[in-house]
Amino acid sequence: MNNTMRYLLFTALIVSTFGTMTQAQVDPEKREARLAAYRAEVFTRVLDLTPEEAQGFWPVYNEYSDKREQAQQELRPSKQPDQMSDAEVEEQIKRHFEMKQREIDLERDAYQKLRKVLPIRKIAKLPKAEREFRESLVKKLQEVRERKMEHPQNRPPGGHKRR
Repeated sequence: MNNTMRYLLFTALIVSTFGTMTQAQVDPEKREARLAAYRAEVFTRVLDLTPEEAQGFWPVYNEYSDKREQAQQELRPSKQPDQMSDAEVEEQIKRHFEMKQREIDLERDAYQKLRKVLPIRKIAKLPKAEREFRESLVKKLQEVRERKMEHPQNRPPGGHKRR
């Protein structure tokens, strides 16, 4: 797996875990909207996007992100390697390399489209924006876990600890 794919899988895991832990009562659409707003906040800050640049950037980036996620989902094996025949493992490896090539093609296509709406130096900061977004999600997840450890769920309705 290349770094982009690992980051995406890791981000998806963090996002789903973070969302489940922090917003069990919030419907998935609201959670996704909040996540998208937070992503927009981080990317806008790191890339220093003007309103006009953001208007051109987000449709291109969202299309790229959606296609990349779809390609990764297609690669996910239905079984663990130990449960596959040698032929199935061989096919999975071939699909892995095809996926890496598709990712490169998607990145190249997104780059060409972004060149029309952003200065090259801002495009160069895109990996940094993605990294900062992922890292901030990890930090938030850690904070949620720490709060849960400090404040267990077994409190009575009045908010006082049971004795």
